Amino acid sequence: MSEKTGSTEKMEYLFNEAKHLEIYIPTLNRWHRVTPTDFRSWDGKRRIQGEEYEGPLYAYGTNRKVSPKHNNKIIPSEVLNQRNARSQKLR
Repeated sequence: MSEKTGSTEKMEYLFNEAKHLEIYIPTLNRWHRVTPTDFRSWDGKRRIQGEEYEGPLYAYGTNRKVSPKHNNKIIPSEVLNQRNARSQKLR
């Protein structure tokens, strides 16, 4: 039996996760399709099925709402830091 790691908090999604979710990356001058977790934490332009989205912004992997700074980055959290640390170990 494997042990579950990470957060067990159920994520709050105020949008349909099955729709086409995109974020705008200004340095690349284009839209990119992303996961619902990345979408809800992107501090920049977001759209669903081509329609602009103005919903709440959350720290990555949490239900903690944050104020936008419009810096075109994913809002970091301890959950994101842990994910990045695991990713580094795999390289």
